[in-house]
Amino acid sequence: MYPKNSEILIIESEARRRQQTERLLAEEGFAVSVAAEGLTAIRIAAHRRFALAIVALDLPGTLDGAAILRQIRLRQPWLKALFVGAATARPRWLDPEREDFIAAPMHRRDLLGCVFELLQRKGLRIHAG
Repeated sequence: MYPKNSEILIIESEARRRQQTERLLAEEGFAVSVAAEGLTAIRIAAHRRFALAIVALDLPGTLDGAAILRQIRLRQPWLKALFVGAATARPRWLDPEREDFIAAPMHRRDLLGCVFELLQRKGLRIHAG
C-alpha cells in the first residue's frame, strides 16, 4: 500500500510527541530518524536519503520548521513534508504537490493517513545520483 523502504525524518522538539510518532511509524515498517532541533536534522539529512520529513513548525532556535526544510531540500529537493503545528488552519505557503499540514495533537489514523497519502502523491521527481 505504501512504498517499502521509505525513510522518514521526524523533526520535533517535544520529546513525547517525537517518541510517539517514531514508535507509530516504526510499527508500520518505516525506517525512522529523529531530531529534536534543526541543525541536527540538517546534519542527519546530509548523510541519509529521506522520502518524507515530519516537521514541527514551532521549533526552538533561529530556524523554524519551514526554514529547516528549505535547508534540507538544498540536498534533497524531492523531499515531501508533513508539517505539524498548533494552528488550526493550513498555512497558505504550503506546496500542495509535496507538502501537507496536520494540527497537533494528532490522532494515529490521521497521522498515518497523511503519511501514506503524501508518500503516494505524485510530485517533484528528482533522483540523486
